[in-house]
Amino acid sequence: MKRSHQSIFKIVFSVVLLFSNSILSQQLTSPNAAGVYFDGFSILPPYDEQVKTFNFYSDVRVQINIPAPEKFDITKPVGIALFATPNGNSIEHTFGKRTTASDDWHYNIQHIGAQTRFLRESNLDYNLVTVYLETSSQSWPGWRSSHSDNAQLIKAMVDSIKNIFAAYDPFVVLTGHSGGGSMTFGYMNSVTNIPAYVKRITFLDSDYNYDNSYGAKLLDWLNASTENHLCVIAYNDSVALLNGAPFVSPTGGTWYRSWMMQNYLKQYFQFTTEDNDEFIKWTALEGRVKFFMKKNPTRVIYHTVQVELNGFIHGMVSGTEKENIGYEYFGSRAYSQYIQGYLLQKTSLTIPVRPVNSKTGSEFMQYVNNMTFEQREAEILSEITKGNIPNFYRSLRTIRANFQDINGTTYKCYYEVMPDYLAIGSDSDYCRIPMGPVTAQTLANLFSATMPTPKLVDNIYTNTDLKVAPVTYTPVGNQNELVAKFVEHNTAIEQQRKDAGKEVGVFMGGTKKDVVISNKITAGKVVIYGWHKLDGNPIQPVYNGHISGYVDYSHGIRFLNREIILDSVITTIPDILRDSVKYRILSNETGPMYQPSYFKELYTPEQPRSFGIKTEGNKSLRIIVKPDTSVKKYIAKISKDGKSFVKTYYLEPNNLVITGLQTDTLFYVKLTAQNSAGDSPPSEILAGVPTDNINSSLLIINGFDRASTGNTNDFIRMHATAFHKNGITSFCSATNDAVINGLFNLTDYSAVDYILGDESTADETFSLSEQSKVRTFLLNGGNLFVSGSEIAWDLDYKGNSTDKKFINEYLKAKYIADAPNSQSGVFYKVQSVNDPVIYYPNSFFFDNGSHGTINVKWPDVIDPVNGSEGLLGYVGLDTSSGFAGICYSGIFPGGTAEGKVITLGFPFETIYPQTTINELTKDIINYFGIATSVENDNASVPDNFRLYQNYPNPFNPTTKIKYSIPTSPQPSPYKGEGARVRLKIYDILGNIVATLVDSEQLAGDYEVNFDTTKYSLSSGIYFCDLRAGDFHSSVKMMLLK
Repeated sequence: MKRSHQSIFKIVFSVVLLFSNSILSQQLTSPNAAGVYFDGFSILPPYDEQVKTFNFYSDVRVQINIPAPEKFDITKPVGIALFATPNGNSIEHTFGKRTTASDDWHYNIQHIGAQTRFLRESNLDYNLVTVYLETSSQSWPGWRSSHSDNAQLIKAMVDSIKNIFAAYDPFVVLTGHSGGGSMTFGYMNSVTNIPAYVKRITFLDSDYNYDNSYGAKLLDWLNASTENHLCVIAYNDSVALLNGAPFVSPTGGTWYRSWMMQNYLKQYFQFTTEDNDEFIKWTALEGRVKFFMKKNPTRVIYHTVQVELNGFIHGMVSGTEKENIGYEYFGSRAYSQYIQGYLLQKTSLTIPVRPVNSKTGSEFMQYVNNMTFEQREAEILSEITKGNIPNFYRSLRTIRANFQDINGTTYKCYYEVMPDYLAIGSDSDYCRIPMGPVTAQTLANLFSATMPTPKLVDNIYTNTDLKVAPVTYTPVGNQNELVAKFVEHNTAIEQQRKDAGKEVGVFMGGTKKDVVISNKITAGKVVIYGWHKLDGNPIQPVYNGHISGYVDYSHGIRFLNREIILDSVITTIPDILRDSVKYRILSNETGPMYQPSYFKELYTPEQPRSFGIKTEGNKSLRIIVKPDTSVKKYIAKISKDGKSFVKTYYLEPNNLVITGLQTDTLFYVKLTAQNSAGDSPPSEILAGVPTDNINSSLLIINGFDRASTGNTNDFIRMHATAFHKNGITSFCSATNDAVINGLFNLTDYSAVDYILGDESTADETFSLSEQSKVRTFLLNGGNLFVSGSEIAWDLDYKGNSTDKKFINEYLKAKYIADAPNSQSGVFYKVQSVNDPVIYYPNSFFFDNGSHGTINVKWPDVIDPVNGSEGLLGYVGLDTSSGFAGICYSGIFPGGTAEGKVITLGFPFETIYPQTTINELTKDIINYFGIATSVENDNASVPDNFRLYQNYPNPFNPTTKIKYSIPTSPQPSPYKGEGARVRLKIYDILGNIVATLVDSEQLAGDYEVNFDTTKYSLSSGIYFCDLRAGDFHSSVKMMLLK
């Protein structure tokens, strides 16, 4: 039989009251020295606001945003700003974020989240809670038209939300933008008189529904209290044009409706008028009533601009002493610093609503009293699967903690946990129920939950609000395994809670041992840990000696939300535990937890992070991967351009060789791991070249792991292309994890190219392990090229003494500034300041975000230190204020052979176009002295004369001198036509000591060996001098005997 809308309303309303009363009863127990925690609310970075998102009705979505626990002042009342979202906008659009070119523009037109933060920082005399209200159709007028009883539904919603904060003397602000104003009018329809708890009504270009039937209610409400404020913001939409034509009728827009409202009120109140070029402003009741009417002589659309330009702020403080303090209505955004760059939408536990007429805790324990273990487990699973748990278990507590990974990198973690060990029953009659690990894991999987690790058990206990002494019983036969003992123990815990004067649902510790996830999980066993005493020490160490069918009164199941926020990124607890570096964040056991579950292969493999590519002959590439027992097969996809991956290879973990490839061709590879549960996410992209020369002299390392906007994890393309085009036809590539894990040894190569992008402090440029490996490489005469925009910031400015020593003594750089002149997003142009090393006569650019890579807004400014010299400078920044790059050639502290380093303060791969990268790479190759393949007919012809720095330098007794001869403009049957070339060596007095070249030469790159044994030279400074036509260049050399 079809129910009436009225009966449906009664059912929904009762559920709503149950919801709000549950939250209220919990939050009353939550104030403590650390702040006021509203249980059931997630704490979200970056401002640690307490947030809960839920469906109030099936077609009305609500998000409540409460100040951070530490910023909630229990001495102040709560002001609830009910913000009805505008037509076509979601809650997320309305909240706002910093946008990129690919983002929906709606995120950048209101910024109520940032404006709320501005208001909270302005020392309000109340705690501002902003509540976002969105209908499923994203139209409040449409929603109201589809619900004949919309007024009652809105009133019930407002009252229930207000009731959440009943302990804090709450008042309400009715506000909204565009069609959101319809909700305010719907609320006004539900009452004869606007209640005293409504202290402010604000229409942000949203009073389309106004007619004079609302005038009397507004009049009575304004007269009822001097605390009541009305603020109306509108613009002349009656003349605005859309595509050259009016789109609002003369009487249908907010300009006319606001005029109607003011015209009604001016019959009763004395208004003053301020009329200027921009606004008409009407004010009454000493500022408690204000109308801001934006003129529109240019006939543009100001609809959302009025909100964007501090409209919400203005609507909340107009007529008070805070009006226009720190902001200007319709001025520039006053809240920009509070706009966050991302929005987090965590998933809550998916626990069903407790069914009506479910068994109470007492009834259920009596029901299972005489069952076998297997029968009891089946009933526990059935009851909890249906949602038969107390409602307060759905209100998770958010815990914030700083944890470190295996490399010592600190992460800020936000995770959510149940307030107590799982129970069956109602809020007034429940029993904590021990169960086996298989039943617990089944429920965890159903609810998107997980059990804790031992490390998290300790952290949870530390954060509990009520700590009690463990209640223990001496074992007598199997009595501790019986239901009667479960009930007895539950009764004892409840008495402890009551004796402490705490309400049900208090965040409680010291009552049970936890069933945990651990590296010690094996088939048929349960792992337990915890049961902390009042001194903070656990009774039970990590133990896996019991079979999974053993359960006693002391075992408890405390679920956590499997989603966790790690440094503002949503991930999952299992994914972190399976990561070879990050596992230590949540686990104090040895090694990653490849099976963070009591079920085998519940999860797909983790993304391959520790791997690399080596040449395996002239038609093959070998993939080197850190062993992972969870992987059954690898899927390798290859590409010739790093973008289009058209060929797939299925490889066994013990034979990771890609065959049948074209010789001396550059290939790009990405990898996916596979097991019976599915495929991992694809890896970052690496590169390799099948060739006969398997003794690679170069290793390219991708260490750019940061999830930056624009990081497509394929920037090795720019590096590999440049080296390959410059004759380096045999090289290896690896992830920095593969270097850390020892899959690749830097000292096996003469040169290393480290790609770091804008990897920063949170993501770590060089870990301690990497620093040690790089240091050893340089001490043994290695050549290191490293580039990134946050290397100096991370290591020198933010780093510890070890980091500072590494960058100063081995990368030979010193931090000066986080950007030229400390200006973000201004400097994107670079020029060579050291011609002997980098000869590039023109300045060049790196990416501002519009050229296919990342926006390098914060390029490091660095200075040479400990013997290095400037290499590149930022155009527009005098080198006395720092450099864009430095270079060094010599013996490093404690070294045995000469090494070299080039350090850039911006990512090399962001230079554009690719041809510029190619030209610069040629200079790097020459500086390092890397052997290249013999030139072929497709090799590029130099564009400019060039004399390179000799290498090695200092030298004894021989050194190599390279130079380039460009194509002449005259026609020639050859590749290029040069000029007469003279290459001579002079001593410090200007005497010629050797003539190495004196002849006509074709265009090309040349190398001459200077052997001093032929000339009887002593130690000292010499000059190599190149002349060809009008070109003249010289470099300084040092002979040390």
